[in-house]
Amino acid sequence: MTRVPTFIYTCLLILCSCNEQPKEIQGSESLEAVQEESARKGQSASTDTTSFEDAFEQFFNALQASDIAALNAFIDPQQGFWLIEQPGALPTYTHFSNMQAVKREYQERPFTSINQEIRTCQLQLRQSLPNFDCATMGGNATGFAEDGCFYSTNTSAFQTTDMWKYASLSQAHAQQVQQLQKQVAITVLHTATAYRFHFGYRNGSWFLLFADLRIPCSA
Repeated sequence: MTRVPTFIYTCLLILCSCNEQPKEIQGSESLEAVQEESARKGQSASTDTTSFEDAFEQFFNALQASDIAALNAFIDPQQGFWLIEQPGALPTYTHFSNMQAVKREYQERPFTSINQEIRTCQLQLRQSLPNFDCATMGGNATGFAEDGCFYSTNTSAFQTTDMWKYASLSQAHAQQVQQLQKQVAITVLHTATAYRFHFGYRNGSWFLLFADLRIPCSA
């Protein structure tokens, strides 16, 4: 039997050990990559733990119960929200920091008074909200192409609207309105009243940015 010299045998052992080290390092790197990816996915998922449908259901239930504290959870303390109304020919924009401060143009009623008009809202997603035509409004007809309670992520029209120009806002308030409009991510339309609620998403929460309580064709 041919014997392998001790020197050569030792070299072979060293070479085998060297070849195994990269595999261990590669395995460690793969594990770290998986952990980092899992952490990244977990962090991403945690930013939207509550879907908009669930958030709006909470908002709607708070509205029906006239629960001011619960409604205030949907008001960004730093930005507040704007109430849009139209008591005459032109729209009015009024800024509020919380719900208890709201006094509507109509008899200075609180915000929660609209729960007498909005009894139900079975939220349905639409690519775009139904069109409105004054000519078809009257009797039991709302004037909308489809009746119900809808929401849409197609908010570009509201983000760029210049309706605020007719509201006699100061320059500072006009800038605030324009900046806040750009943050609107979802709009809810209740066709029976024509009320629209514009929401934005910030720091993992949904906030009411604009409540449009105008009645179409009323001017």
